[in-house]
Amino acid sequence: MAELVGKAGIYALKQVLPELKKSRNIDFTLVCADGATGGNGLGRHHAAYIRKLGADAITTGERCFYKKDLVADWVPYVLRPHNLGPGLPGAGWRVFKAPGGGPRVAAAVLLGQYFNRLRVGNPFNELPPLLEKLREQSPFVVVDFHSWASGETRTLFAAAAGLCTAVIGSHNRVQTADEEVLNGTAVICDAGRTGSAESVGGTDAAARIREYLTGIPDWTKEAWEGNELQGVLIEADNRGRALGIERIRVPAAGGKPSNSVK
Repeated sequence: MAELVGKAGIYALKQVLPELKKSRNIDFTLVCADGATGGNGLGRHHAAYIRKLGADAITTGERCFYKKDLVADWVPYVLRPHNLGPGLPGAGWRVFKAPGGGPRVAAAVLLGQYFNRLRVGNPFNELPPLLEKLREQSPFVVVDFHSWASGETRTLFAAAAGLCTAVIGSHNRVQTADEEVLNGTAVICDAGRTGSAESVGGTDAAARIREYLTGIPDWTKEAWEGNELQGVLIEADNRGRALGIERIRVPAAGGKPSNSVK
């Protein structure tokens, strides 16, 4: 599922995901949650709640270490970027067992280099050995590429084509219309965002305007208008080769709840 943004994103996941998994016979659910806690990072409490709502694995991006409670007590179902430096909390890849007797799925996160304030290893150097290692574990290999630049993302798609099941772009929180299957690898530049669709990246538009005018960020103003779950559905054969990729946007029933979102 596309990146969760704030309480609205978690609420949309709660409202939509259980029925979606049933109706579409989804075997494995990967959720990007880099902006789940206040639109800016992921706290440990929210990680556990997202897992409870049906996420089999959770990915993060450049905000992976923003919330100290997760950093201090990392959980194995949350992945941080693989191409960060050694000796850091968490892991950049892991093999997960799909529930209900489903297949083993290898998932990983790579962080792009363009406009990124973090020092990271070159994802194009990291990709070949990473995919080789993951394919030894499972034929089903999914990479979340957290990148700012579509050119970098599309180039990584070309490098990964035919070597994994899917490379799903994230970070920009705007769903792109370039989904396709490249030699058995499903790709899309950005799966979008789960949260307010009538907003700026899932957050309050007026607050974002003030930030650009003053240079002072404010993540306290949440947006709820047009709340929906976004993401992609991927079909693969038993060899782990993608057969198709479908963009989804599903409205979340009801408006802003009074006390049902943690």
